[in-house]
Amino acid sequence: MSSLFVDEGSKLESTIDFSRFLKSAKKNWWKVLAFSVITTGAMTPLVLKMPPKYEAFASVYLKADETKPTLFEQVRSFDATRKEYYETQYQLIKARRVAASVVDDLKLYNDPEFYGKSKKPLTLAQKKDNSVAYLLKHLTVSAVRKTQLVDVGFESEKAVLAAEVANSVVQSYINYTINDNRNATDNASVLLGKQIADLKVDLQKKEDNLNAFLKKEHLITFRGIDGFQTSELSLLNENLAAAVAQRVHSEAIYKTVTSQANSGIKAASIPEILRNPQMENLHVKIIDQRTQLSDLEKRYGAKNEQVIQAKSSLAILQQQANVVIKQIVQGIKEQYQAAVLKENQLQDSVNKMTANFQKLGDKKTEYNNLVDGITKTRKIYNQLIQRQNETEVNGQFVESAASMIDPALIPQKPTKPNKKLLIAVIAIMSLLIATIFFVILAAINNKVLTISEIKRRLGLEILGEIKRYKEPLTAKSVIESNSSIPSLDEAAFGIRSAIHLLNTQSKMIAVSSTITNEGTSTVSALIAKSLAVDSRVLVVDLDFRTKALTKALADPHHVGMSELITHKATKDDCIIKLPNFDFITTGDNKTLSPLVLLTNNNLKTLFAEFNNQYDYVIFDTPAVEQGKDAALISQLVDGVIFVVESNQLSSNQIVSAINQLQSNKAKLLGCVLNKVNEKLIEAAENINPVNVKGII
Repeated sequence: MSSLFVDEGSKLESTIDFSRFLKSAKKNWWKVLAFSVITTGAMTPLVLKMPPKYEAFASVYLKADETKPTLFEQVRSFDATRKEYYETQYQLIKARRVAASVVDDLKLYNDPEFYGKSKKPLTLAQKKDNSVAYLLKHLTVSAVRKTQLVDVGFESEKAVLAAEVANSVVQSYINYTINDNRNATDNASVLLGKQIADLKVDLQKKEDNLNAFLKKEHLITFRGIDGFQTSELSLLNENLAAAVAQRVHSEAIYKTVTSQANSGIKAASIPEILRNPQMENLHVKIIDQRTQLSDLEKRYGAKNEQVIQAKSSLAILQQQANVVIKQIVQGIKEQYQAAVLKENQLQDSVNKMTANFQKLGDKKTEYNNLVDGITKTRKIYNQLIQRQNETEVNGQFVESAASMIDPALIPQKPTKPNKKLLIAVIAIMSLLIATIFFVILAAINNKVLTISEIKRRLGLEILGEIKRYKEPLTAKSVIESNSSIPSLDEAAFGIRSAIHLLNTQSKMIAVSSTITNEGTSTVSALIAKSLAVDSRVLVVDLDFRTKALTKALADPHHVGMSELITHKATKDDCIIKLPNFDFITTGDNKTLSPLVLLTNNNLKTLFAEFNNQYDYVIFDTPAVEQGKDAALISQLVDGVIFVVESNQLSSNQIVSAINQLQSNKAKLLGCVLNKVNEKLIEAAENINPVNVKGII
């Protein structure tokens, strides 16, 4: 079971008791005040000796767009639309490179404020490093919200130096951006020059390889490597087509003449022969001669000399016609044969040219590869030359990414320290620290201090509280007090009233605690005395181990419970009559163990007899941590009152003892808080006691 839970797991601390913290602070208020006064007094001289600090600010405008004097692309450009752009510029302003430049420009490494104090002499490099670190530590860069402006501030012990450093930082940052752009342009120009030179050598090498290839393969570059061959092949194909057409035409004429001649048709009537100009001329002459012969025969008769001459002329003309026809037919044949020969020759030439053209394909592929390599290299070469020219033009105008809008002015008053405010803060903080210290002490104090904590921390009903007196209370002093201590009497009546308010029928009541010396004997006597006002009360001391109550109220050797249990004495022999109640001691047992006595069967009988004879029986029992005595007794009584000494034990330890009793089915009536500091008293009867005498 958790130390924070009792009564079958019910939660003991469900709320935070702030009143406990307030009481702790209130109780120790003078300590808190003393700590604050001492701390403030000790720190005031140190604050007054603090050197003043001056802070100066310069305003910087971060450009969102580039100034483009030409249409050429810049080597180094910026994109202000990127979310990291402005944050990057803030970090560049605080860059160590910028700080080092400022330290060198203003010779800050000679100022002790910057390089600091050192037991050993510092080298120049160490002074510069320290100065840069100091500058960066006291440099502030803050963006002006919803603008492109940035405030650059520097804090120094000297007002003039604060302004100078702030302005120098801004100027160094601007120079850095300008130099960075210029260096980028110069580096790009050098790189382009190197690449152009390399490409020029490469281009010359490729051109030499192409010329060597053309020379080796005996190629002519006319409309490409195959331009000449293509033109020549095209011309041959055209001639071949014409020759084929001519051969077809000649062949058709030749076949027509041959076929008609073979079929018996007179050659003179064949159109291809008849259309011959020479033949047409002879044909006209033959017709005219026949006409003339016919006219002469009609006029003179067949035997006329003129008729005979006319017939002779006609025969000559027909002979001439036959000769011409033979010549024409032979000419047609020869023309056909010439056309066939020409066609065959041209076809051979085309075939040879086609074969050579196909062989040229591999050479053409290699040629094209060489030409493509030269073309691509030349294109890159030209682009690089163009880019180099553009870079040279752009290099004549280099701009920064920022400009100073308002330079830092020399501050007239120090910004810090505000010594009055600092002293006030020290005073307030020391008060808070001291208060928190005592609150923490109260928070980590797990002890029960007041009756208001009993229910929350222990889970028990509150029966009452007894304050701590200057003279420690004993059972004997309680019996003999006779209202000399009003607050004690009122506390006793408060406990009596709480027992009655429980509405319990408990008559047999045991009183126990976690450890010894918490006041169980005193509380037992006090409860018995308050109940005895109107009731018969018996007090039995069952603490066989310490016999505290017996030693306080009677003779330790008087017969008592040990003798009653072992039948060595009677009740009448054991009961001692005191002014307020009857009392039975532990007895004078020196041989038997307390556990043997408490487990004796006769004990139950004695308890029953006590119950019948008295209105209340109060049993003073050993502490729970002393052994199993209290647990054994708790099983024989009607209830247990648990006594807790204020600010003595941790709640965990007390709850553990309570759990031991409850695990043995003990009925816990409630708790009495004993020895409470007077400042922590909460019960009304203890705060305002009524002085009534002669009651108890």
